[in-house]
Amino acid sequence: MSSVESDTLQATPVKLHSIVLNYLAHNGYSRTARAFTRDSAVRQIDIDGDEVIQPEAASGLGSNSESDSRLDTTLKQAELRNQIRAELRHGRIDQATALINQSFPDVLSLSNPLRSEDTLVSSSKMDYLPLTSVLPSHLVLNLRIQSFIEACRTTPLPCPPDCTIHDPPSSSTSLPTSTENSDPIDDQTALLNSAQKLYALVKLLPSEEDSSRYMKELESVTGLLAYHVPEESPVSEYLAQERRDAVANQLDHAILYHTKRPVISYLELYVRYTSTVWDILNNLGVKPPSSLVVSPPTAKTTSHIKGAQELQGHEISPSFNFRDFVNSS
Repeated sequence: MSSVESDTLQATPVKLHSIVLNYLAHNGYSRTARAFTRDSAVRQIDIDGDEVIQPEAASGLGSNSESDSRLDTTLKQAELRNQIRAELRHGRIDQATALINQSFPDVLSLSNPLRSEDTLVSSSKMDYLPLTSVLPSHLVLNLRIQSFIEACRTTPLPCPPDCTIHDPPSSSTSLPTSTENSDPIDDQTALLNSAQKLYALVKLLPSEEDSSRYMKELESVTGLLAYHVPEESPVSEYLAQERRDAVANQLDHAILYHTKRPVISYLELYVRYTSTVWDILNNLGVKPPSSLVVSPPTAKTTSHIKGAQELQGHEISPSFNFRDFVNSS
């Protein structure tokens, strides 16, 4: 390994600072990110013995004003993403859609020329692509389907404790949109009309494969109409919190993709990369390189690997567990 390659692998204070700051900013921990930036700036002593803060070295983002501006932009976007995610996890689809259209108009724009093949462009960099579709036509349809599901709900769904939103506590549970005095027949008619619009929207999809897949899903989703209490029906899975979370995750990844930001933080990317490399080495029964100073602290080795380990007479590279690594640090 050349000296240049060796230098790029060194975890310098500036690089570690940037990774932590990126994680905080990516996930919208605004106050923590600003406090971390302020309190972790690299300090030096001048010729008079006074402490001097070097914000440029600490941030690794250029000048102080430039890094502050970039950090503020990132944090504001993350806060908006968190608010949209919270709205979706509460089942408030119309509110979330309005926020997306206001703050990130390209995400749901049907005039966006983005194609499926554009989202699968290979890259020489260590990028992470979204696992779910980021096409506006798919996103709009998924939001409409989720809105239909929420309208079918007859029992409030308590939101999980970690679901925060900028609203009074009274909105901690989602309720059906109909009122107590509404006519059940009118409500059912409205749901049927919504279902018809969903089918019409699916037929407008340019891809026959997509249309076929969504048609099958709509057949299951519209099955909610057949039950007085859909929460107790065979298709009740569509009313679970997991469904809301899946939609929220997809929209969050789509927002990041359309704003040309990484889908996951650098910390998560490095953890996934490290875990994959060490798992491959473990499965192949490879001995850790002698040049490696620090190895993962825990090794969950299977019986057949242990046998190979004894035959080869050396320690096999262990699997990497980030939680165990952090706890042992």
